[in-house]
Amino acid sequence: MSQIKVNYKRHLAKTISYRIISTSVGFLGMWWATGNIKIGAAFSVIELIYKPIQYYIHERVWYKWIKFGLEKTPEKIKKNPDISQNIIEKYPQPVYKEPKPTPSLKEEKKVLSYTKNR
Repeated sequence: MSQIKVNYKRHLAKTISYRIISTSVGFLGMWWATGNIKIGAAFSVIELIYKPIQYYIHERVWYKWIKFGLEKTPEKIKKNPDISQNIIEKYPQPVYKEPKPTPSLKEEKKVLSYTKNR
């Protein structure tokens, strides 16, 4: 199955077409509501300037403070012809630590027994 790469030109075209449709709907709605074409045109110009600013602020708020719908995905292993290197990177070996030497019988501290002294 082939993958489809989305080009930035597609996003730009969608953005422009959305703004044209949205501004036209706002213009027609205000013209119909007021019956005045000048008010409809003024509204559409104000909306054309204001809406991108509002959208940008909205996006920044979501990006910075709202974590809804975000999921962590596991990191992909780097493609490396040496498969053993990939395994070592994914599953690192534990570090070997020398065990602490146990004290011999002569070095052990004597424990006082209170039962014998009574």
